[in-house]
Amino acid sequence: MKIQTTRFGTIEAGEECVIHFRDGMVGFSNLKNYVLIESASMPLILWLQSLEDIKVAFPVIEPWFFKRDYNPHLTEADKACMKLETADKTKMFVVLTIPQEMANMTANLKAPIVINANKGLGTQLVLQEKTYEVRVPAHDAFNQALSNLPINQSASDVAEEEEVEVWTAVEYRGFTGAKGANV
Repeated sequence: MKIQTTRFGTIEAGEECVIHFRDGMVGFSNLKNYVLIESASMPLILWLQSLEDIKVAFPVIEPWFFKRDYNPHLTEADKACMKLETADKTKMFVVLTIPQEMANMTANLKAPIVINANKGLGTQLVLQEKTYEVRVPAHDAFNQALSNLPINQSASDVAEEEEVEVWTAVEYRGFTGAKGANV
């Protein structure tokens, strides 16, 4: 299917890329279906793009870059919402706020997104633990993680990528990323 977006142009995505959120995202309960999209020119950050509203997309990143021991508790209701079974693989993200001044970028550790990679079902939790904050400074941790990425490109490759940014849908099935853990 072709997905028209306001930020990323037209994205091609198969049904295996669609993630259904039964309750939508916080503040967007009417938007239920999303795809994760990525660009090689923006490593580490993915975008959760709504399929129902082309203007809605959330920048997301794995929480481990900001808090290595991040381990929010999923309730039985959370697991039921995603039809999560013991053998299912999950993937967790947190939403970033990226203002014009990148040094003020923050990550929301209070409301992570959990995806059942086997079934294409997701939920956004609102954690009750007081140890997690809504606006955790993220710029330094992001830069540190970025500096640890292997550099495989020549200067001419980077220049070409800057001219034409290519966004692609992420197939979440089997997607494990850096942590690859079951929740």
